[in-house]
Amino acid sequence: MKLVLAFNPAYIYPIRGTRVRHALVNRATLHDIDNKPYYANFSTEKVTKTRQRNNANAIPTVNSKVREVGVGKTAIVAGGTGYIGRACVRECVSRGYNTIALVRNYSRACVDEALDGAFLVECDVTNERDVHGLFLDVANGKIGASKGVNGVAASEGVPSPVDIVISCLAAPSGIESDVNAIDYQATLNVLNAGRDSAVGARHFVLLSAFCCRNPILKLQQAKLKIEKKLAEQSEMTYAIVRPTAFFKSVSGQYESILEGNPYVLFGDGAVTRCNPIAAEDLATFMCDSALEEHKEKRWGKVVNVGGPDAPLTNKMLGEMMFKAVNKPAKFIYAPTEIFDLSISLIEFIARTWPSQKWEDVLETSKIGKYYAVEDMLTTDDEEKFGNIRMMDHFEHIAREGQDPFTPVRATAYIAKTLEALPMISISIPIGFGLLTKPDLVQNILQPSTVANYATLLVNHVNIA
Repeated sequence: MKLVLAFNPAYIYPIRGTRVRHALVNRATLHDIDNKPYYANFSTEKVTKTRQRNNANAIPTVNSKVREVGVGKTAIVAGGTGYIGRACVRECVSRGYNTIALVRNYSRACVDEALDGAFLVECDVTNERDVHGLFLDVANGKIGASKGVNGVAASEGVPSPVDIVISCLAAPSGIESDVNAIDYQATLNVLNAGRDSAVGARHFVLLSAFCCRNPILKLQQAKLKIEKKLAEQSEMTYAIVRPTAFFKSVSGQYESILEGNPYVLFGDGAVTRCNPIAAEDLATFMCDSALEEHKEKRWGKVVNVGGPDAPLTNKMLGEMMFKAVNKPAKFIYAPTEIFDLSISLIEFIARTWPSQKWEDVLETSKIGKYYAVEDMLTTDDEEKFGNIRMMDHFEHIAREGQDPFTPVRATAYIAKTLEALPMISISIPIGFGLLTKPDLVQNILQPSTVANYATLLVNHVNIA
């Protein structure tokens, strides 16, 4: 690939090219100690695929036709490769925005068809200087302005007004260090960059979480902190969106039941109720929240939103999944008390042998229990949105399989944490249980279901 560079005292900037490694050099000096750019890989043109398209894993959006509300404007989506971030990128592109997607891994993002039509920028969102510099370049037309208004070619440096900033940033785990770094600090970096008058962003949409209404977990506390920061600023109008749960969060046992394993439930299977929302519907809701027509009900407010389904228990979700794959339903029940015993034991260990590792294991256990006993349900009709129902999703993945870009398995960190949990969260309670309720424990401890407990725990973690 041929690359032509234009030089000025502040930048080394690529004029042409579809992929550039370390294209922009630190503003302060052309030669840092580690020669780290203030952002790395990015596309100078909208990403399109030359290979044959395959949209089998994409459920059409509620309003699938291309709209033009964003023509001539720019939307920046932070967390563009996440589950909801990808859907927001797709929605912004469909509305005609010059869409800038901040991604963690450029190479992986380039092959994700959900991001077609967007400008991809690999950026360390935990670095405030990097994020601010990127936003300035977007506002000044250095990134994302190759097509200008109504498709007319724009010259380098022509300002591209930032209309909306959408933050879908979320830590891969719920431990304190991760949520403080991503859910709070990285999101604050994006917020502060948008507030800069030189960037001139008009509206900020924050993806938060419904669970923040009862904030006992570190991740909820981090989200409340950033909600407060957003509400305190006055440079942008804003909306804070708190979805109940995501479809992918209740699909974590799909592969397991395909293999013939039972669906794992806590309690009687009706301990909690939820109405999850489709990623496509949530993306539509979030982008709509920046429109003037929703000013009265959404601007400057915290808005809860769930999907169109009636309240669904975990057992109902399992029955729907079995129906979708045309298999007879079979369940195994685990007492919710297993969480209480595990948490008590881990708290004892954490106090006796203090370490951050045990604190993280403890927090992960608390997350598991929280989502095993708390409803994720909106009951007000105004807090229900969309046309895609839970059964639609299950039937879709039964036909097409899970979206390969949808994370439904444990992240690397949670996987490592779970390595420590069997001894603490399973083996010890089972040891006590064998002395008191041996029949119950032997029923639970079937070889085909042990792995499902870990999957179910991760499934609950992912709801946040």
